[in-house]
Amino acid sequence: MTMDWTSLMPHAPIHAGATEYVQRPDGASEKITNWILAKRSPVLLGGPAGVGKSTELAQAAQMLQPHRVACLIPLDRWENMRRLGPDRLLQRIAGSVASLATTTPGLTLSPGLVEESAQEVSSRWSPASLAQLVLVEVARLSPHGRIALLLDGLEKVPEGPAALELFDALAALPEEVDLVAVIPWHAAFGPRAETIIRTGERFVSARALDVSGDSGRDGRVFLRNVLLRRLQLPADALDPDRIAQETSRSLDGERARIAARRDLVADAAMASGGIPRIFLQLMADAASYAKLRREGDWPVAEDLNDAYADQIDSFRRLLLPGDADAALAAAGTDGRELELNRKIRLMAHGILLESAIHRVPVLELHPLALIAIEQGGRRA
Repeated sequence: MTMDWTSLMPHAPIHAGATEYVQRPDGASEKITNWILAKRSPVLLGGPAGVGKSTELAQAAQMLQPHRVACLIPLDRWENMRRLGPDRLLQRIAGSVASLATTTPGLTLSPGLVEESAQEVSSRWSPASLAQLVLVEVARLSPHGRIALLLDGLEKVPEGPAALELFDALAALPEEVDLVAVIPWHAAFGPRAETIIRTGERFVSARALDVSGDSGRDGRVFLRNVLLRRLQLPADALDPDRIAQETSRSLDGERARIAARRDLVADAAMASGGIPRIFLQLMADAASYAKLRREGDWPVAEDLNDAYADQIDSFRRLLLPGDADAALAAAGTDGRELELNRKIRLMAHGILLESAIHRVPVLELHPLALIAIEQGGRRA
């Protein structure tokens, strides 16, 4: 069984319609789509790094296409998010919607609109006026009468007045526009969150998957299927018995017996804390260790253990003074006693993960972050 481990690409989101897409157990893209079709806009999406927000946003855009002119705009792939201002945001929206409308629905816009929206700066209209003109005209010409804007990358906007200006600009978009935007943690939980998440708007939290114990079976199956799709393998390719037979040929007797008792994919899923990017990174790193050690194609326990160590070290480097004690104290609570800036940072990095127990938010430490804290001492 030969595999191309480079195809895992842990940091690359799955594009809409890609065969590698696997539906999440919590149905984040379906939630986004259903809220928009129920005429609840804006929908604001949040979650820790690597949880799959970009992938779900792309999937939601595809699901909305039969009902809207649905335009996915991955801002962070085109713009410097630390310097993005309202004018550049509106110019990018105008250009993206005009380009999509003239290709996918095949609409014919007024003379000059497409050309002006494709420029860095329009010579005829202000960015706000241009965006208004494009959005209203596309909505008028489309059979649906509405546009869905799905903005990715805004979670990377730094905290400060500039971030609020961006969301003020979005709030002024014409009523024909349904808005879905990934927002930063400081916007969702910060002191001025009410200026971004206004009354009636919907905040969808893309949480880490439950991957522990009996309740986490669906989460582990999901991550296993993600691995299968990205490696382009048949469903039975990750059967633990089959893998054990193949890997044991290159191992001594004791290591072969250990390999036969380990389902490394399930182990990696549980160690990932339910974050798809971390799961894929663990598997990719373990495969690299297998290649370095014995030209092996499939990792064994010692390879995965080294991948764990790398990820634990990454978490350790994220911890600032006081984080360890604060994170340990917050585990099992809703986090309201946690200092706000620390809470935002620990949640954004996935050190603290939010789950829902009986619909009540509860914070838990990522399993590998917990090891990082225990190894580094509670004063880390």
